[in-house]
Amino acid sequence: MREFLTTVAGSATRFSESIGKPTVKCIYNREDPLKTLLNHMLTQAASYDLFVVVGGFLINELEDYINSVLPSEVSEKVMLVNNEQYAEYGSGWSLYLGLDAALKIYGKDITEVLFAEGDLFVDDGSFSCVAESKNSVITINSEAIKANKAVALYYDLENVPHYIYDTAHGQLKIDEPFTAIYNSGQIWKFTDIPLLTKLVTESDPERFTCTNLVLINEYFQNLAKNGEMIDIVTMKTWINCNTVNDFITAGL
Repeated sequence: MREFLTTVAGSATRFSESIGKPTVKCIYNREDPLKTLLNHMLTQAASYDLFVVVGGFLINELEDYINSVLPSEVSEKVMLVNNEQYAEYGSGWSLYLGLDAALKIYGKDITEVLFAEGDLFVDDGSFSCVAESKNSVITINSEAIKANKAVALYYDLENVPHYIYDTAHGQLKIDEPFTAIYNSGQIWKFTDIPLLTKLVTESDPERFTCTNLVLINEYFQNLAKNGEMIDIVTMKTWINCNTVNDFITAGL
């Protein structure tokens, strides 16, 4: 079973302010209710067997959209997970809840997990490259690395990946020599399900109440140290949708 997971629990304060009302960003549309970030991603992930969507903020609106607007062949694949602590905890909690919910139900039937943050618009070709890879995948984009918005990915001298991010958006700091640095594409693919399961089920859940990079760092660092293959895919079109203008640029 191939699982696609996206996290859309946050209140998207900046975006709601730009709209003038509380809005679930992933289901925002200007004219066509099917031209949303969520439907775009689920359409791209059509070959996957299970869609895990982790919501929280205005989850009733999200649930209604999934059940009433999405085509039945899409909605019937959706497992909606409620992150009740979306206002208290960071993005790591949504990732943890989504993985934990699917693993408890489907367990060893899951063969891979493709995880994408819910406010991203990427082109079909780049998404397909991630989906079709047989290995675990790290994505990058070509935007400049700026502390006020970027998640940076660097490789140390042992070719082990490290993600860094400043929640205060002030500075990024690397305390060791490195061989390469990139702007993260915020989409990942996990194919070592035993390792992923171990990280989710054998760790103290409190470890995941901050950024999702905690689990992601541990997973990919374990792969690198064990000599497992990791593919890197560069997103050709990559838009982090934070304002209405971003949606216009994405053609939504």
